Amino acid sequence: MSLKDILPGRLGFGAAPLGNMFRDIPEREALATVNAAWDDGIRYFDTAPFYGAGLAEIRIGAALAGRPRSDYVLTPRWAA
Repeated sequence: MSLKDILPGRLGFGAAPLGNMFRDIPEREALATVNAAWDDGIRYFDTAPFYGAGLAEIRIGAALAGRPRSDYVLTPRWAA
């Protein structure tokens, strides 16, 4: 099975900025960003432990925690 069989669209969410890669992002803003992506139909989320020493992974996890696991794809960068 390929990603195109699982995902409704072609876009994904790269989580590097959530690890404060380009600037410090407040927690609230990070969660709102992931929620906005979800609301726009994004269901593929890419993260890595290198993004803010795990901060991006923590934030993605918090934002997706209440969502059905079968509704999205999460790709840690080391697995890609």
